[in-house]
Amino acid sequence: MPLDPHLFVAYLAAAWVLILIPGPDTMFVLGQTLAGGRRHGWMATAGIVSGAGMHILATVTGLAALLAAAPGVFDAVRLAGAAYLAWLGIGALRAAWRGEGGGAMRPAAPARRAFLQGMLTNLLNPKVALFYLAFLPQFVAPDRAPAWVQMLLLGPLLPLMALPFFALVIETADRAASRLARAGSGAAGRWLNAVAGTIFLGLAAVPLAAGSGGGTRQM
Repeated sequence: MPLDPHLFVAYLAAAWVLILIPGPDTMFVLGQTLAGGRRHGWMATAGIVSGAGMHILATVTGLAALLAAAPGVFDAVRLAGAAYLAWLGIGALRAAWRGEGGGAMRPAAPARRAFLQGMLTNLLNPKVALFYLAFLPQFVAPDRAPAWVQMLLLGPLLPLMALPFFALVIETADRAASRLARAGSGAAGRWLNAVAGTIFLGLAAVPLAAGSGGGTRQM
């Protein structure tokens, strides 16, 4: 067996703890679902999982270690991610201000945009790469398969295990938005856009407030 059974069980337990503590990815999926509905929530989730997969590959190939050793590049990526989230938040708040959304509360933008936004927000958060770089080696057994093989097997399990949790977030948020739509409130769409915009701006403020130090929560 390429993995140590005891370390594997410990990894699964640690992964569930991380999943059940909501983080930036959870808030991003919540915001996308409130603004665009269930399909946008799932597309955002798919984008986040794709971004996490790229971070895992970066960890396995050593690119994450290079990022950690280059503070200037790290800060540039971090600031780019914060700027992108701020742009999304301002766009949602502008839509709320203009009264877009109406009773349908579903944007005209295609759902595939939510996928790209989810992937970009994940990729432009260098602390996700550093999280995997610090987390995965803790569960690698030196007497088993090569370290890169073990990390390649363990890494994808975390985002995949998070899918049921994301499903609960998406379903709950979509039902809440649908109830508001059925109520026929013209202000409901504006309110949901405002909530989504506030969430995105809050996510943008986190890396700026945290600076380049400290840890990160990704789910």
